[in-house]
Amino acid sequence: MDNAEALEIERTRLRLTCRHLTGVGPQNPADEFAAIAAWLRDNGPHGEGDGFEPGIQPDSYGCGSLVEDFEAEVAALFAMPAARFMPSGCMAQPIALRIWSDRVGNRVTAFHPTSHLELHEQHGYRELHGLTAHLLGDATRPTGVADIAALIGPGGAAQATGIASVLIELPAREIGGQLPTWDELVALSTFCRARGIRLHLDGARVWQAAPAYRRSLAEIAALFDSVYVSFYKDVGALPGAMLLGPQDFVDEAAIWQRRQGGTLYTAMGNIVSARLRLPPCLERMPQLVERARQVAALFAMQPGAAIVPDPPQTSMFHLWLPGEAEPWLAARDRVARATGIWLFGALKPLDGERAVRAELSMGPASLALDDGELAAAIALLFDPT
Repeated sequence: MDNAEALEIERTRLRLTCRHLTGVGPQNPADEFAAIAAWLRDNGPHGEGDGFEPGIQPDSYGCGSLVEDFEAEVAALFAMPAARFMPSGCMAQPIALRIWSDRVGNRVTAFHPTSHLELHEQHGYRELHGLTAHLLGDATRPTGVADIAALIGPGGAAQATGIASVLIELPAREIGGQLPTWDELVALSTFCRARGIRLHLDGARVWQAAPAYRRSLAEIAALFDSVYVSFYKDVGALPGAMLLGPQDFVDEAAIWQRRQGGTLYTAMGNIVSARLRLPPCLERMPQLVERARQVAALFAMQPGAAIVPDPPQTSMFHLWLPGEAEPWLAARDRVARATGIWLFGALKPLDGERAVRAELSMGPASLALDDGELAAAIALLFDPT
């Protein structure tokens, strides 16, 4: 075994045995499946003869009370007419944009330069659905009305053809969970609707946005024509997503889901996992938004550390650290050995800067750490000795 292999094994050991600042912390994967099995025993069909209880019917190819009841619950949460459970946002979101484009005969959409569709999906919107995307505004800040106006107004890149839709991510992950102000978001919605531009919400982490805005999920969704949410980000469930919108939109999305191989014989485990995990996520999210601000303040006390945005707007933020990644990773490991606290995972280089960033997203694990011991761990991270 060479030094690199030994270091990787040691880091894996520390990651799996320490208490974490972010996320849910180390878990035995079997625990989630045990919880799913217990729920199914309590709520699914069981018994025989006179003691038979029909229970909730398992899903089959996207139908059945197990999934349909959950779709109705999430649709009601957002005050949207209908919802469809899908395997992933990588499937759901391009489908939404395709439908809006087909309805007006215009394959042009627009979204932020750091959108997941642009950075992490191998341009599926283009290769599978034939869509063209304009990138809106400055990559370091949320999209605003002026960005759309510049695109479609006199001299704008989309002046001749217009755009069928705009996708807005709330909060925007790649810029530290930033949000437009509520007034800016309302203005953006009003602008798009006045021009017949469909507005789609990338709500992978929208659970954070509601307490940040001090608005309900329904109030946020009311500004959009369609909404996507994730059940593994923040919620902590097995993979799964929901696409919400008008009934005819959702019916059409279900056809596209089938065309793309996303209508599985059953997604039972993923659906139950989401049903189990969503209520506690919604309950704790306001506390996690406040926790992000508390944790960011502890890091901000250290020379050289930068918080983006400062203060955090949601339950996540980016920590910028000067220099190269490896010395900071070594310092993180040293803190983990000394305190049993795992402060962050991967570090990414900052474009054009001799610095790196860590994404810190607060989850249940952060609530279990005492401020005093966390402050000591952070101080040790920045201690050169």
